[in-house]
Amino acid sequence: MNLFLIFLTGFLIHLIVSMELNTISPIAPFLANYFNIADSSVIRLGLGFSLVGLFVPLLGVWADKYGKKKYISFSLIIYIIGTLISGFAKTSLVFALGRTFIGLAYFSLNASVISYISDFVPFEKRGKAAGIIRIAFGVAILVSPLYATYIVNTFNNIKGIYIPFAIIALICLILLTRLPESKKSNNKNIDFRDVLEILKDPVGLKLLIIQFLSITSPYIFFSYLGVYLNNDFNLSQLQIGYIYTILACGTVIGVTLCTFISDKIGKEKFTKIFFTLMVITIIPIAYVKSIPAFTIIAILYAIGIDGGWSAFQAICTEAFPEKRTTFMTLLSFTNALMIILFSIFGPCLYVLKGYKLILTIASISSSLALLLFFNVTKKR
Repeated sequence: MNLFLIFLTGFLIHLIVSMELNTISPIAPFLANYFNIADSSVIRLGLGFSLVGLFVPLLGVWADKYGKKKYISFSLIIYIIGTLISGFAKTSLVFALGRTFIGLAYFSLNASVISYISDFVPFEKRGKAAGIIRIAFGVAILVSPLYATYIVNTFNNIKGIYIPFAIIALICLILLTRLPESKKSNNKNIDFRDVLEILKDPVGLKLLIIQFLSITSPYIFFSYLGVYLNNDFNLSQLQIGYIYTILACGTVIGVTLCTFISDKIGKEKFTKIFFTLMVITIIPIAYVKSIPAFTIIAILYAIGIDGGWSAFQAICTEAFPEKRTTFMTLLSFTNALMIILFSIFGPCLYVLKGYKLILTIASISSSLALLLFFNVTKKR
């Protein structure tokens, strides 16, 4: 068994799916002009992307029964199809269709890759494994804006963005042929009722709620960050881009600390410490009146959320060992549900009370996630 090849394949998969996700916002004005649609309509191009995430647990059941490697291969094929459709799209409708395929692959691969790796890495070392894979996300948010902006400015199309994604996905598909199949569930009668059993389990349900609450905080924080920096601090687009890049460094620091520390001090303890950092830094951000102070606090927030969330993911991989992919895809389901809900209600909330209300919601969701995590681990 070649663990290096397993991690390399998993890293590349996470890198391309995370990069695609993070290329849309930076080139939103270009997409609006490219497809001749209103700027405000660009967000709708990702609606199908999120909606299909609601159906991923059904595929997770299939993966536990027939093998995670087969599931990852299937998801990569779907991803390749989606990137080619979006890359060669001439209309916004076709582009949105391609991103629907990409969304299905994104939520599937996010759950199945860590689930697959967990079959070969003992729980005692799984914090390091989760951290290594999560570093791909940190790298993605660092380079995606620069990559996407450079491509559209140089070639004036989106083929240059999506074709490399398809090529790397094809390489990953080839690498998978050299990797072993993961453990299959001993229960050959796995079906959708297993999803319902997980939802009925008190610990499983609490972990899913923690996932929903913890991921809500950074999503809503970053969704309107650019608008907030422009309106309240009068920063230019270039200056806002610098802020995003600096905050991405916090993400890289957080997941790197998870990689090298969480297994040593314990993943539960590490999660509690970093989730606490997330809570105590998100609360004062709305009241900071200087960019240097804002940036420092926001970096600490990024370290807390991404370090803690990476360790939390490692913990979740052992919650239901026989139904690992099913449970991990349920975590992806909560992610998709949160994106859909905020896409619907977020604009209204922002118009109602601005960024302070957004950050208040982020503070509440972070605090509840921390409290619930203490509750679910207090007897362990």
